Amino acid sequence: MTSHFEIYENDAREQVALRRGFYWIAALLGWIWLFAKGLWVEGIVMVMLNALGLLLLYLGQAGWGLGAVFQVGLGLGIGFAGRRLAQLSLEHRGYYYRCTIEARDGAGAIAKLAAVGGNPLPEWRARRMFVVPDVVPRSVRGLAAVMLLTLKAAFRFRLVVVLLVLLLAVVILLPVVIKHDGSAQGFTQILITYTLTSITSLLGFATLWLACGTLARDVEDATMQVVCTKPIPRWQIWLGKWAGIMVLNGAFLAITGTALFLLLNWKASGLSPAQQQVLRNEVLVARGTLKETPPDYEADVEKLYQERLSQNASSITDAKDRKFLRDQILEGLKTGDQYIPPGQYRIWRIRFGPLAGLMKDKPLQLRVKYYSQDSPGSSTPHRFEWNVGSETRKPKTFVNSFGPESPTTFNIGTNLLADDGVLSVLVFNLNERPVLFPPEDGLEVLYPAGFFGPNFARGFVIIACWLALLAAIGLFAASKLQFSVAAFVSMGILIVGLSSGTLKQVVEQKGIVGIDHNTGQVSAETFINRTAVAFYGGVQKLLDLITGYDPVDALSTGRMITWGRLVQALLLVVGVAGGGFASLGIWIFTRRELAAPI
Repeated sequence: MTSHFEIYENDAREQVALRRGFYWIAALLGWIWLFAKGLWVEGIVMVMLNALGLLLLYLGQAGWGLGAVFQVGLGLGIGFAGRRLAQLSLEHRGYYYRCTIEARDGAGAIAKLAAVGGNPLPEWRARRMFVVPDVVPRSVRGLAAVMLLTLKAAFRFRLVVVLLVLLLAVVILLPVVIKHDGSAQGFTQILITYTLTSITSLLGFATLWLACGTLARDVEDATMQVVCTKPIPRWQIWLGKWAGIMVLNGAFLAITGTALFLLLNWKASGLSPAQQQVLRNEVLVARGTLKETPPDYEADVEKLYQERLSQNASSITDAKDRKFLRDQILEGLKTGDQYIPPGQYRIWRIRFGPLAGLMKDKPLQLRVKYYSQDSPGSSTPHRFEWNVGSETRKPKTFVNSFGPESPTTFNIGTNLLADDGVLSVLVFNLNERPVLFPPEDGLEVLYPAGFFGPNFARGFVIIACWLALLAAIGLFAASKLQFSVAAFVSMGILIVGLSSGTLKQVVEQKGIVGIDHNTGQVSAETFINRTAVAFYGGVQKLLDLITGYDPVDALSTGRMITWGRLVQALLLVVGVAGGGFASLGIWIFTRRELAAPI
């Protein structure tokens, strides 16, 4: 198998051949290889980066996953940069470039040059500074070349430097400028919620801008017309642009994620010992979630339906009325399980199943959310009495107060499960007004399920999935439109994607025409309303699948991002949604007449 070798020569006519491709010895030896090549500055920088990776590993269970990924990333980075670093070493020693020759090894390349009298052939003289490694299969070399050109353009226009400075400013300066209240919750809000949200927003807008610009501007300045004359399929050009953008995003996420993780552990030492304990138990962990198994209302609905039907048989004859009666009964039963009147109680039974044996001496928490008849947005605290544990033994009892609408997490202790692995949670409403616990997230039990470091890394992978979708949307719009219009269309698609509340409202009110403002429902089931409900309902389900993976909320509350959830995000966000936009974009770009006036 042949490779491309660059021949360098010094004034003494000594020649050295450098192979293009991945340098395994550089990847394995790192700073030792750099020092051996006389690259002292680069070697010192590598030593400092290795020390950073070792610090992550030193953090133990909290950072071993991220530390291992960081060290592997360093090795891969220096391996891919090996040829360029070896070139710098030769230039420092007085060598200069002569030519590039394809041969089986370095000695063969030098022998080929000697065979022509030391004067390179014209086709050997071209020096491609940004080339695809020879290890890349020929079938996808066009894609790899476009990816590398996209990276080169990003560096040339200073996008990388500017964006990296902004991201590091967010990670480092935001926690300094915004002071927290000294509690673990305030610490988390600043360092995880605000910082991660800012990182995601910055990278999201930069991804859309770069995706629209890198394709649309290449068409507008006729660069794309030149590229398309090469033997590169247009689908490889499109995917090469996308891959280049994602390599940049991956690098940005790796740098900011490492900086944020180290900052979290460093700043945590400034909290009080009690708050550090809260932070370790409730935030810098990976907790699984268990909810009560939804009850089966079918038998109760059928029983009540038959009773009502026998009492009002003469007035309920239409099929539509009978369906409405069934729906009313079902909603009434659900409401009865959600509302707790003043002075009354409600019991949740959480089944741990096979996990029960692993919960010995493990701290458990409750995450509770309720609504009140107070005005929306009111933060007036409500008092509750909790009885947590087994129904056959004396439970743990305590009273607390907290506000409505926002989730509240509190510890309930250890070793509270019954022998059958069931945790019973009984709550008394000690207020003068009823409260409602929504079935989706009214009450959840949180239990230790893993370590924060790997969970943190999985959260950043899900953010990368979102960025992959945004890159596909931007390139899809730029496949046909000018840069300014493509950016506008991309932002429009993004806004629609964030408008799930409007879509949900249309589905709940069963249409868009003829709304009865007293009932909040349509007064007549027309073709337009049925079509709107079907379309908006389908779009809402798709958007729920795409946006249902919020790593910021999971990391800030210490909840587990499971491997299954990560795979679902990859399949649905990148595969289904991103693949759909990519397929349309490639189809449009392949059939576009590039030389036609817009």
